[in-house]
Amino acid sequence: MNFLLKYLLAFLFICTRLAWADSDAKLALIITIDGLRPDAISETHTPNLSALIKLGSYTLKAKTIRPSMTIPAHTSLITGLTPKRHNTFFNSWGESLGYVKADTIFCIVENRGMKTAMFVGKDKLRYLAKPGCVDHFVSTEASNSRIQDIEHEFSNYFKKEVPVLTLLHFPEPDLTGHKHGWMTEEYLTALRNVDAAIGKVIETIDETGLYNQTLIVLTSDHGGKDKSHEGPYEENIRIPWIAIGDGVRHNHKIEKQVMIYDTAPTVLSGLGIEPPADWDGRQIKEIFDKN
Repeated sequence: MNFLLKYLLAFLFICTRLAWADSDAKLALIITIDGLRPDAISETHTPNLSALIKLGSYTLKAKTIRPSMTIPAHTSLITGLTPKRHNTFFNSWGESLGYVKADTIFCIVENRGMKTAMFVGKDKLRYLAKPGCVDHFVSTEASNSRIQDIEHEFSNYFKKEVPVLTLLHFPEPDLTGHKHGWMTEEYLTALRNVDAAIGKVIETIDETGLYNQTLIVLTSDHGGKDKSHEGPYEENIRIPWIAIGDGVRHNHKIEKQVMIYDTAPTVLSGLGIEPPADWDGRQIKEIFDKN
C-alpha cells in the first residue's frame, strides 16, 4: 500500500489526539509543482496529493500573482510580497541580473543560525538563492530525469543534514504543458510522475523520524491553458495550496482566499518566527488547530 495512504489510515485513527497539538513545527518543507492546475489532481491518479489533502488543510482555489510566471511567482512565494513590492517581472535569469533584492524566508531562517536548502528543476530559480541565505542549492535542469534526481538529491541531503527550511521545486508538469498542452494525457502523465516522487519525499522524512515535526506546504507557481500560462485567464491564475503537519487541521477546506504570497508568513509562523509586519502576505491562521 502507498505510504501516504497507510499514513492516512493511521492518522485518522489518532486524529482526535492530534487535534489538541499546540507546538510549532521544527522543520518546514515547501514543495512547488510547476504549472499545476488544481483540477488536474482529480483528473488522474494522484494518490499522494489526494492523501495530503485528506491529511491537512487545503484550497483548490488559491491564486498566484500576475504576471503568472515562474520567477515572479516564486519570488512572491518566498518574500511574502507582491511583484510591485519585490520588483521582479522577468522570467529568465543570468548572473548579471543578480539575486532577489528583498529579504526572503530563507534569509530570515538563516540569520537565526538554522540550515536551509533548495532543490530545483530549473536553473533560473537560482535567482531565489540570495548569497548568505541558502546553505545548499541544487539544480537538476541538466539531467534527463529531473523529477527523480530532485527527489534523490533531496533525500540524500535531508538524511544527513536535516535543513530547517527547504524548497523543493518540480519543473513538471509545466514543461510538458508547454510542449503538449495543459490537461492533455502527456501533461497528466507528467503529474503522476511528480506525485510518485512526492510519495518518496514523504517516506524520506518519515524514515528520519521527523514527519510529525515538519510543516509541509505544497503549491504551484501558476496553472495553464492550451500551451501557455500567459494572459488573465482563470486557468492560469488558480493554483492549489495544501498544508500538513503537527498542529495543522486535517481534511479542512480553507475558507480564506489564499494568495501565493501568504505562503511565506504562514511557514514562518509555523516555525514559531514572527513574520515581518510590512509583508503583503498574511498568515493563514485557520489552518492551525491552536487558532
